Amino acid sequence: MYWLAKIGGSWYFLKSSGAMATGWAQVGGKWYYLNSSGVMQSSKWISGTYWVGSNGVMATNTWVDGGRYYVGGNGAWIRR
Repeated sequence: MYWLAKIGGSWYFLKSSGAMATGWAQVGGKWYYLNSSGVMQSSKWISGTYWVGSNGVMATNTWVDGGRYYVGGNGAWIRR
């Protein structure tokens, strides 16, 4: 279970222990990526393969990054 917190203008997911989550976190059926400092990432590529939108949610089955790339059901970029 995670708690969402905005600290100093950045969003974080806190674990039940109070520690900041890092890496991929599934919350409410959606995937989010938190960098090594715990900051939720948005509007960017993660590992050059997965796109997280402006709300931080990993995109699936849609065109992303200005409609230039398509990501499949698992969120990975499909090279065409």
